[in-house]
Amino acid sequence: MELTEDQIRYGISHAKCSDPARRRVVEVAEHRGEPTLAINCTQLGGTFTPQFASAKEKKRILREWCDYLKANPGSFTSLAFGTRMPQELFDAVCHQRALVHLAIKWGAYEDLSALAKMRALRVLHIGSGARVGSLAPLTELTELMALSVENFQKITDYAPLTRLRKLQSLSIEGDILGPQHIKPDSLEFLREMPQLRAFRLIGARLQSKDYRPVLALQNLEHLTLTPRPEVKAVHAELAGLPKLQWGWVKEKPELFQS
Repeated sequence: MELTEDQIRYGISHAKCSDPARRRVVEVAEHRGEPTLAINCTQLGGTFTPQFASAKEKKRILREWCDYLKANPGSFTSLAFGTRMPQELFDAVCHQRALVHLAIKWGAYEDLSALAKMRALRVLHIGSGARVGSLAPLTELTELMALSVENFQKITDYAPLTRLRKLQSLSIEGDILGPQHIKPDSLEFLREMPQLRAFRLIGARLQSKDYRPVLALQNLEHLTLTPRPEVKAVHAELAGLPKLQWGWVKEKPELFQS
């Protein structure tokens, strides 16, 4: 598997990179055996799912999915979750040993340790993980090619990700709608990731205020950074990276003009 041009250009969580074959379902009974699915089994009972308004129905649907995912570990290769993911559902999904692509919009999970068993994963998006306390489980996913993490409020050191030697795309974001900024200590770890083809850091207040480590990424094709003063100071050098084609730094230079 190789990342597509669109995945590098737009990022793995962009709508352009979604799987058109991925059908949306609520209940286990809707699954027709396809290996690619979008499961929206929580936050039920509103305008679009009034038939599931009772607490009993909500619990039933969540329980059935958790049981199914654990009992059938080879069922899926690609899954997306567009509604709130509790810890129990997260742990159940991690029983899917054949999963290559996993996208989670947001959730209440704090422990990612179950991910360490998912050695087939190549593409992973973990949205709105404000409670996540450790990156250690991610470092076990040595075949990972694209990683996107969002709003990891408790994480300041991203150096453990240097163990992911096959990683080509890395996106680290705060909650830009909140807004809730994340506070990475430094970007020095990027000097050990020369294989990266895409890097995105937005919604972040970099504590070191030093973006020069990004210049070590000579293979970058996409670079998106928040136009802060310290980024503007080195924008010309960043925009001059030899393979750079996409991202705000290259495509929106007006953002970085003083």
